[in-house]
Amino acid sequence: MNGIPHTPVLIQEAIDALNVTQGNTYIDATTGAGGHGLEIVKRGGVLLGIDQDEKALDIARDRLEREGNTLVSKGAWKLIHGNFRNIETIAREQKFINVSGILFDLGVSSMQLDTPERGFSYRFTDAPLDMRLDQSGGDTAAQLVNRAGAEELYDIFSTYGEEQLARKLSDAVCRARSVKPIVTVRDLIEAVKTVAPNEGARYGILSRVFQGLRIAVNDELGSLRDGLKGAYNVLKPEGRLVVISFHSLEDRIVKQYMRQDIWESVSKHPVRPTEGEINENIRSRSAKMRVAVKKAV
Repeated sequence: MNGIPHTPVLIQEAIDALNVTQGNTYIDATTGAGGHGLEIVKRGGVLLGIDQDEKALDIARDRLEREGNTLVSKGAWKLIHGNFRNIETIAREQKFINVSGILFDLGVSSMQLDTPERGFSYRFTDAPLDMRLDQSGGDTAAQLVNRAGAEELYDIFSTYGEEQLARKLSDAVCRARSVKPIVTVRDLIEAVKTVAPNEGARYGILSRVFQGLRIAVNDELGSLRDGLKGAYNVLKPEGRLVVISFHSLEDRIVKQYMRQDIWESVSKHPVRPTEGEINENIRSRSAKMRVAVKKAV
């Protein structure tokens, strides 16, 4: 992951929604390559950046050090390796309490998808089936598909992948691993082929299977629920919560959470990328951004 191979989504809209002002504190709970975080610093905000991916943090750190040298607010940032489900603990440890805004940019970045050895994409067939956002520990997707029972796999494919052929797919995976362990991306694709021999239809199924496994491996929905609760506890009254999601499961959690009486919604409908942004970055097409303000008690 050399250079900056990731284009942040809705960057101007997100920074505007945070209402960044000089000297106030902000948390980017999903720092990635530092695109949103750098814009916060450029506007004079004091930034705490959090990310599970240590390689992404290295890129963000280099970028902030290099581009931050020209900023008045040079040095007004701190990066921490961690899971945003622990945002409250991390923020308290780093003395980022009563912050003015928090940003969550959910999902997997382009640089993670485009790094073969991470195993996030079915395009790289020889890659290990990993899918961990944090490679410092935890089970890989390969370990999960070889260990999980048929019912658990069915739940992953149907609930997290929203795949109609979940039952057939879970049975196919069980059959395949009874012959030999599923270790690589190719091994999983071969199992899916037995259910979806038609190449055109197979790509959509693979996308949903990979989504389901990635969510399960990283407990993404559980982390999101915990992270949103923690964000409330470290935001100051009238502080802003900005969340960019990329699929209906995430967006549903965010929408329901922001409907609680403790929040005031900034707009009824989510912000979507412009046609121009989608043309420049096709991966932005499914993004939805919701914004809420913490009500004063």
